[in-house]
Amino acid sequence: MPKARQIYTVESIDTEPRAGGKAEREVGRRVVTEDLVRRSKAAVASRIGSLRDRLAARGVLPDDAPSAAAVVEGFERSYARRPLRDNAGGTMRNSSTWLFAVAALLRPSAIVECGTYKGHSSWLMAEAAPEARIITFDVMREEGRLRDARVEYRLGDWSDARDLDTLPADTLCVFDDHISHRLRLEQAKERGAAIALMDDDYDALTLYATGSPPVPTVAMLTDPDLAAGTCCSWERPGKRYTYTVTGEDLKAGRDLIDWTERMPDLTRVNRYVAQAPMTLVGLR
Repeated sequence: MPKARQIYTVESIDTEPRAGGKAEREVGRRVVTEDLVRRSKAAVASRIGSLRDRLAARGVLPDDAPSAAAVVEGFERSYARRPLRDNAGGTMRNSSTWLFAVAALLRPSAIVECGTYKGHSSWLMAEAAPEARIITFDVMREEGRLRDARVEYRLGDWSDARDLDTLPADTLCVFDDHISHRLRLEQAKERGAAIALMDDDYDALTLYATGSPPVPTVAMLTDPDLAAGTCCSWERPGKRYTYTVTGEDLKAGRDLIDWTERMPDLTRVNRYVAQAPMTLVGLR
């Protein structure tokens, strides 16, 4: 039988070091052809543009917010020179895109992040919103955590930061710490914030997708078919978890949440690591 013919060429190139874990599926993998690069950027810009339009309709988009195309170009420049090439276990490329886009579009005067981890996300937001005061919290010490002069790093939980009891109204709160979304939204509202970006916003049907979902999540708090008393039970290898939805949860959702914008999954555009669900929340 004739040998199968190779229908594409392969050449050796100098490339960046290999990464491990999830990052192995992203680092050193990209489309190169100029026309295809333009199409890829346009696909992402289209989705960011839709979010931009919806934020404008809600009256929360600043007059000087950048265009969607400018956001994409800014993200690509910053992400290409990110200090942490391998952020496995943290915010990967697709979630990074939305983190950058939200910060760039809203142009907040302050950003408070809970869940520093290695420091990639706070560095990226400093790139997206260079005029913002950025404070990031984590209860764990992380070996080799990135330090950037534009970011204030604090060890501990933001609940104990009395100097942040009153926040500027345009503060963007970013919660990626696996703590109850209900609790975090209550704290943000009490301190005067009006907008929060929630990571790991899994609904009741997919809580098994992460090791410690921040129940009740925003998706659960806004689910019209999730009744008080519902027992949410899920399994991950070797463990079974259970959480029971309360009437107080559902009331808190109604009292706290004015609107939500779920960040579209960019996996369909680039096939990079699937992002955790991220939701932007407008507080009442």
